[in-house]
Amino acid sequence: MSDFGKRLIAGLEEVLADVRGEITLNRRTVIVEDFDVGQIRKKNNMTQEQFSREFGFQLRTLQQWEQKRRRPSGASRVLLKVINYAPDVVQKALHH
Repeated sequence: MSDFGKRLIAGLEEVLADVRGEITLNRRTVIVEDFDVGQIRKKNNMTQEQFSREFGFQLRTLQQWEQKRRRPSGASRVLLKVINYAPDVVQKALHH
């Protein structure tokens, strides 16, 4: 099993213990594995300009992510993961 898999299982076990009241977690961490930003954009049949405008990313930042010069972090990673899973929901929320 990969290191990521081991950490994920350990984290889930801690969350279950917290839910059962066996421990109290002081901090919540969301783990989002690496993904290909360009693939997410292409899956949505959008140009870089369309994708950045639609979801609120700076065009240059998107280009750097796709060229692997930078990695998305924090909320951007989570948002990209949700866009990959349910782009229509994100679009609806942003245009509501």
